[in-house]
Amino acid sequence: MELKKKYKELIALYVLERELCDLFVEGNIDKVFFNYYLKSLKKIKKIIPIEEIDFSELPVESNLGLDIHSNKNKLIILSKLISDKIPNSRIKCIVDKDFDDFLPSISNNNLIKTDYSCLEAYLFCDEVIQKFLDIGIGNFPKTSTNVLRELAKVLKPLFCIRLIREQKFKNAQLIILDGNLNVNKVEATINFDINDYWKKFLMKNGLTSQKVEVMTTYDQINKNLTLDIRNYIHGHDFIDVFYLYINKVKNTNNFRPENIGRALFLTVEVTMLDQYNLFQNIQQ
Repeated sequence: MELKKKYKELIALYVLERELCDLFVEGNIDKVFFNYYLKSLKKIKKIIPIEEIDFSELPVESNLGLDIHSNKNKLIILSKLISDKIPNSRIKCIVDKDFDDFLPSISNNNLIKTDYSCLEAYLFCDEVIQKFLDIGIGNFPKTSTNVLRELAKVLKPLFCIRLIREQKFKNAQLIILDGNLNVNKVEATINFDINDYWKKFLMKNGLTSQKVEVMTTYDQINKNLTLDIRNYIHGHDFIDVFYLYINKVKNTNNFRPENIGRALFLTVEVTMLDQYNLFQNIQQ
């Protein structure tokens, strides 16, 4: 069994070694991605998935009221501990922004959030998708521009649903997408019936009596989401919908969602990322 470093040992280390500039991330894919980016710039930093840190002895009063089982929450808590105890520390914790534009959130100098809603949103662009279609799929009937437009039909409504769930029904279960995503193989288009999805969601979670209130809230939120679609994407939804879409159009049965995600990260050119605050920040 791998021995994890306790968070107190970590804080003590950073108190003594002020010059360290380690990066903490949510998972292993994040670690590989950021490591690849920094190495391409010939910048060496230690990148640590937060799951390697032991928070079992964290006092309840130090968890900021957050669920300690979430990797993102662990990063937020660690950033706050470092910010409080070592104000000028160069240690950074990187998290997905998620719903922070809509809900109360925590910020400090040691916490970096993605420019868009999630790390995968940096992949939601013509350069990445077209390269993947050309090399990974081959002879796909639609261009990346068409594909992104089709995916957006689903991803933005799903983001709204997740946001409303976070606001009102935290324990509610989402509906499995496969079977609720109607893909026209000939036209390579997606038909996503949001009203039908809401109906199934409300029925599954015993919330049918609140349908009018929920749909009114959905319409209001959806109408106000007017920025770049990349601000309204949930990472897992993006990979899952993209996988289901290309699989139903091209029958790519040998692919798996996790393979798709890794492949998309591999197609990113480093120069594409330099413009973003997140990547400018981790270079320092």
